[in-house]
Amino acid sequence: MPNHPLKVLHLTAGSDAGGVSRYVFDLCSAMHDRGHEVAIAGEHGAASDLFDPAPWPWRHVPMKGGYLTLRRVASQLRDILDQYPVDLLHAHYRKASLVGRWLARRFHVPLLFTLHVTGIPMRGAWRWWSDFGDHAHAPAQMARQWLMNQARLPDDRITVIPHGINPDDFPVANADQQQAARKALDLPGQGLVAAFLGRFDRPKNEEWMLDLAGRHTAHLPDLHVVLIGEGPNEPGLRQRIERDGLTDRVTIMPYGDPLPVYRAADAVLLPSSEEGFSFVNTEAMSVGRPVLRTCTAGTAEHIVEGVTGRSVPVDREAFLGAAAEFLADREKLSRMGRAAAEHVRANLTFDHQLDRTLTLYRRLVDEHAA
Repeated sequence: MPNHPLKVLHLTAGSDAGGVSRYVFDLCSAMHDRGHEVAIAGEHGAASDLFDPAPWPWRHVPMKGGYLTLRRVASQLRDILDQYPVDLLHAHYRKASLVGRWLARRFHVPLLFTLHVTGIPMRGAWRWWSDFGDHAHAPAQMARQWLMNQARLPDDRITVIPHGINPDDFPVANADQQQAARKALDLPGQGLVAAFLGRFDRPKNEEWMLDLAGRHTAHLPDLHVVLIGEGPNEPGLRQRIERDGLTDRVTIMPYGDPLPVYRAADAVLLPSSEEGFSFVNTEAMSVGRPVLRTCTAGTAEHIVEGVTGRSVPVDREAFLGAAAEFLADREKLSRMGRAAAEHVRANLTFDHQLDRTLTLYRRLVDEHAA
C-alpha cells in the first residue's frame, strides 16, 4: 500500500525560538492534517506555547545533555517506540542525530538529518559527535556544499528542499497598504524605510544597520531604519542610537506580526554572518519587498542578482557600500519587489516543500525496507 499514512518521530534540541521550531511545527501540522502520525522529542523551550496546544505528542527529554544523558534519552524513547513504532526518524540537531542513530539501529528504520545551520564545528571530538543520518536534507545549496565538503557526504545522500511559505499569508502590498502600515507603526510616510527583522545577537550583525543610518545621511537623507526583534544586544543598540543622535533615523520595535513591517518597508536587509535559510527573506519577498543579504545559506534560493535583490560577501564595508547603492534607486527597488513576489510564488511555497518532503520520506522508508 504505497500511500499509507506515515509515522514520523522528530528529534530536536527543544522548542526554542527560531526557524527550526517553525520548520518542525509547520511540517508536523501539515502532515497531521493529511492523516499522518507525528510526534516530537526534545526539551521544552521559549516556543513551548506554540507546541503545547498541538494535537500530536511532545516527549520531553533532555536532548541537550552529555553522552550519558543522551544514552538515557535513547533508552526512554526506545521504551516508547516499543509501544508506538515509527516508519522514520527525522533529526534536527547534532546531539539529536546521535540519539536517532541508536534508535534507528534498534528499530531498523531510516534516519533523516536536516542541516539547519552551516558552520557548525567539525574538528576533534565534534566530528565524533556528528551523525548526518542515512540521508541528509539541505534547505539550501550552500548547506548541500557544506555537507559534501565538511561532513564528507556523497551527493547521492543529500536532497535539497528549500523552505517555503504560504504566499496567501503574505500577499503583495499596494501603495495604500504601505502608507496605512507606516501610519500604524508611526514611521515616516514619504521616507525610505529599510527593515531588519531578527534576534539582536550574534551572528545577525544588526549593528550594521545603525552604521547604515549614521553613515549615509547625505546620500540617503530620508532613510529610516526599523529593527524588529529582541535579544541581549538591545540595550547597547538603544544606547548607541541616543549617543550618535540617530533617534530620528532609527526605530526599534519588539517582535510581533511581521506583515505590517513588510508592508511599510521599501526593502529588507539581512547582514548575518551565518544563516540557515531565512524565512524573513521569503516573507518579505512575498509581500513585494526586495532583499539585500549577505552570502549565507539561502542566498542562491532567494536572490536572482539585480532581479529579486542583491547579495554581498559577509563583510561590513561591502555590505554598507552595497546597501547605499541598493537603496538609492527607488524605481529599481519597486521592480525588484515585483519580481521577488513572483519568485516566491514560483519557487518557495510551503506546498511545494511539503510535497517534496513527503516524497523523500516515502523513498527513504521504501529503500530501507527493501
